[in-house]
Amino acid sequence: MGLRIIKPPKFLHDIHGSTTTLFDVILTYIGGILSVLSIYILYLQNNIDIPVWKLVLLLLISADIGAGVIANFTKGTNSYYGGEGKSKSRLVFILSHFFHATIFLYTLNLFSLKTISLVCFVIVSTFIINSIRNKESQKVIASFCIVFGIGTLLILEISNPLLLWFFPLYMTKLFIAFGIRRY
Repeated sequence: MGLRIIKPPKFLHDIHGSTTTLFDVILTYIGGILSVLSIYILYLQNNIDIPVWKLVLLLLISADIGAGVIANFTKGTNSYYGGEGKSKSRLVFILSHFFHATIFLYTLNLFSLKTISLVCFVIVSTFIINSIRNKESQKVIASFCIVFGIGTLLILEISNPLLLWFFPLYMTKLFIAFGIRRY
């Protein structure tokens, strides 16, 4: 099966790269939709009482996290951020995800020492993974970080289902999907 190569509009290059496949784009958006559905179902199941505007913000951030996990594994996105002269873009991408987590936690009123510590761990670890030039070493360090991060999530007894959805995907997106240069 040949994959159809497409060139997304320039304003979508940060998401899909300058070239990608239609298949990758479709799966990325399906991932975003599945993430919205997952979070919305968890929101309903847990009788969360937040204003509608916070729910909308929560769903948008969730879509970005879910779609971003998939997009960052694609050749188009990984090549775009791994290219020459993209180190500043990589740093901005990593830093912007501090705000993604902050918005997610804010919408649910879930700021605590535990959640902020996990966010800081993810951001600092992603900077470390990003600074490693050897691709094989990046894979090993990123894998270690995800095992350590998920273990810490459980040891800290974080039991909120939305956080148990968020943190593993957040770690996967930043450590494994984005942090490791593949192309």
